[in-house]
Amino acid sequence: MSRFELKMIPNGGDIVLLTPGEDAEPRVSHVYPPLEQYPLGSDRYINDRPNVFLDVVDILDGNEPRDDASDEDAARAADANSVSLRSLAQRAQRASADGSGNARRFKDGRDLWSKITAHAYAGVHEPDAEPILDVRRTHNWKKNQPLRNHGVDPEAWFVSRFYSRSNARKDAFYARRGLDQVFSALSEGTQQPDAAVLESIERMRIARDGNADYPTYAEIAALVDDSNMLVFHNDASFADWLREQAKAQDVISADTPVDVWVSPDPSADPDDPRYLAPHSQMPAAHLANVLAPRKPQES
Repeated sequence: MSRFELKMIPNGGDIVLLTPGEDAEPRVSHVYPPLEQYPLGSDRYINDRPNVFLDVVDILDGNEPRDDASDEDAARAADANSVSLRSLAQRAQRASADGSGNARRFKDGRDLWSKITAHAYAGVHEPDAEPILDVRRTHNWKKNQPLRNHGVDPEAWFVSRFYSRSNARKDAFYARRGLDQVFSALSEGTQQPDAAVLESIERMRIARDGNADYPTYAEIAALVDDSNMLVFHNDASFADWLREQAKAQDVISADTPVDVWVSPDPSADPDDPRYLAPHSQMPAAHLANVLAPRKPQES
């Protein structure tokens, strides 16, 4: 579920921050009056004054939310309407250019949404991180995997159905590069997509695109219905792992098919042997060679 939700109270424009409670149901954490919706002011760092944008960034960074709402705040929030962080940032950017002459506030408001999304992306995109391979038994995504509640790397390879195939060496497993390709494979790759899956995808897209809130690894594992989902943050680590598995021949062979979903490089030549189509199926060894060609041995 999303780490936070924002709502606007009619007739006044106060903003409500809702976060999951102990029962996972959203509860009111804080209500921001207009002065707490303006781009950063210096008093934030002196008195820790609430600010909707910085408080949300704190949540995206994995910190606990501000939690000081009263029963009256909760009652006022009952009729509030959902609003995205993106729309609030765009509104704040316009407000900061109000001609007041406060250069600092104008600077903080300029490109506010771009700054928030760049910060959120940098917090989850880890191209040099080690692959997540310890995902079985007590460390699967339903149990104690240490990264289960961490936001997903949106550019990673998500590998599913690797350990749950009837014929491990002949049946295909799935490899999707990037969060959007996970969504595409589940919504477009089947003739009758599951309605609950489509609803979850839509919710995750709204949270990401409107609130810079990425789904967690546990949520994506549940979405692809595989508690043993593997994650590779770059092509090279995935290719190395494929070769190791094919060499061992315990779970796959070089010819085991892989169902691949990617977003092609728009500048790539479709006739290039290394070109990957949006959706294709190929042997594991061939995929490894496409992702990371072997260097020619010196004579």
